[in-house]
Amino acid sequence: MKTIGIIGGIAWPSTIVYYRTINEEVARRLGGNGLHCAKLVIVQTDFEEVERNQVLGNWERVGELLSIEANKLKAAGADFFIIACNTVHTAMPYIDAKTDLPYIHIVDPAAQTALSKGYKTVGLLGSGYTTMKGTYFTGRLMEHYGLNVLLPEGEHRDNVHNALYKELAKGIFLPKTRAKFKTAIEDLIKRGAETVILGCTEFGMLVKEEDCPVPLIDTTIAHARAAVDRALQEN
Repeated sequence: MKTIGIIGGIAWPSTIVYYRTINEEVARRLGGNGLHCAKLVIVQTDFEEVERNQVLGNWERVGELLSIEANKLKAAGADFFIIACNTVHTAMPYIDAKTDLPYIHIVDPAAQTALSKGYKTVGLLGSGYTTMKGTYFTGRLMEHYGLNVLLPEGEHRDNVHNALYKELAKGIFLPKTRAKFKTAIEDLIKRGAETVILGCTEFGMLVKEEDCPVPLIDTTIAHARAAVDRALQEN
């Protein structure tokens, strides 16, 4: 079994989901007496500094902070790493330049899941910084995978973004916020979304399958399962 490296704490609630999902998947796949768990290393940076630089658009600094953590993972014996956050993947070019540890990009497992189920048009919920406005997610979905991407508009976009940083990243999950997400999802479906991608690692703790009339793809779960796939590969 390969050792998985996780950069967590961006924000901390989703790191818990990664840890649980990875260990549950390893136990399920390896079977036996049910006591198998993953070989992994977790590091965590201070999200306040990351968020401050996201607001400023200083992605080079975000990349520098996360590359430091990636190199800690390498020194601790990780064979590859994942970053437990969608938005900071905007900084991957800067991270690439400062570490040679292999990684799994968070967009790829979600896109592969959509394609495997035959979907061509996806709705995407994410942060307003770059997931819904930038290219690291939408561009990768379109250019690498040929998917059509629908994004929330107007108040739906604002509601999703504000909930992330004012509530979800702090571990706050409110019924009224869940209702706003359901409304945003309904709008995406009316516009033609065949599936909805939860493009933030905290969203799956708020939105559930029963909240969405079409299938949901949670990037956190897809990413974690992809990490287990690689960890259990023979080469």
